[in-house]
Amino acid sequence: MDRATISVYFTYAMQAAAQAISWQFVTFFVKHDLNAPGFLELTIIWSLPAIVVMVMSNFWGWLSDRLRRRKVFMLIGFTGYAVTFLLYSFVSTSTQYLLIAVVGAVFYSSALPAGQAHLTTATDKKGERLGYFVAAQSGGWFLGAFMSGLLYDYIGMFTLYRIAAVMSIVAMVSCLVLIRDIPFLPRDETLPKTGFGDLLRRPGMSRLTLAVTLSQIGMNSVAFLLAIILVDELAGTTTFVGIANSAATIVALLTTGYIGKIVDRRGPVKILIVAYLSYTLFAAAFAMVTSPIVATILWALPIYPFSSTATTALAAVISGEDERGRAMALVYGAQNAGGAIGPVVGGLLAEYVFFMAQPISWLNMICNLMALALAGSLLGVGRRRQSERVAAESSES
Repeated sequence: MDRATISVYFTYAMQAAAQAISWQFVTFFVKHDLNAPGFLELTIIWSLPAIVVMVMSNFWGWLSDRLRRRKVFMLIGFTGYAVTFLLYSFVSTSTQYLLIAVVGAVFYSSALPAGQAHLTTATDKKGERLGYFVAAQSGGWFLGAFMSGLLYDYIGMFTLYRIAAVMSIVAMVSCLVLIRDIPFLPRDETLPKTGFGDLLRRPGMSRLTLAVTLSQIGMNSVAFLLAIILVDELAGTTTFVGIANSAATIVALLTTGYIGKIVDRRGPVKILIVAYLSYTLFAAAFAMVTSPIVATILWALPIYPFSSTATTALAAVISGEDERGRAMALVYGAQNAGGAIGPVVGGLLAEYVFFMAQPISWLNMICNLMALALAGSLLGVGRRRQSERVAAESSES
């Protein structure tokens, strides 16, 4: 690793800490501090910003590729996070919170695709770089989740949002001072122009984005109500929420760099299959657990480093460097499509079918089973791309 990559890891670690402070208590805060009346309003507050991110991340990715710049879009994203978290600390109603969340999502959606595209430029170790990227984010998530879980009952969410804003400002300054754009080759103008539709028609890309969407529908149908499940339904405390999220991230911090190397060596599709199988088994167990301690342990299982590293690595393998921003935006958009649809379905089930949140985990199991089947169908694509890469390296040597 060199300064160019280490500076990106540090910057995104700080931003991840700020995000973890916010996302693990969003619905709990809106329910108890802003007096949201039911599951449906919580669903809208979680889902609507995800829809905005899904749309806008594709716009930012396209613009990043067109301008051949990544750093400026990272700065736009970090600034968006800082302003959003600061404004959260002054809200008094759930309507104000929703308005800020939607406007903020327009801007902070540019950060992640730009960072991932930046790291996978001018290197054949895409999995390794993305693995360390997830590890850096995991370090930030651990810090933010653990700290806010311990402090929520003492200082409240309004103060925690101000802390998150300060962390976002640190990330913004770090990006401005430390990160340098990595130049990538301009697009060959003799080739046909590549749009999002062309990328989706690439072998494997549409199945990859659909698998990501399905998996995220399942996970987000439960994740947006995690604090309510652990505290209100299983009689735990807010500390359990912080431990559940931070324990998984500390394990990921220690292992994800190695997972990235495995992705490069074994191929991203096989790792993706392992991830979705693990999510399926986890979801079935989480639906049946009755102890907040056992539920916390289950949620802390470090599965996401496998899925996150493998999906972005496969998108990087399928795409060229001059279209990498759009490819990462497609994956990020698919994640946020799941982040939007999952809570809607989960909220409706909780409101009208189960009258509680925990049984929604059965939906999570079904969604990840479908994602697992799609990942299995990508094995041929993975082998073919690996063979093309080996052939290209042999030709160059």
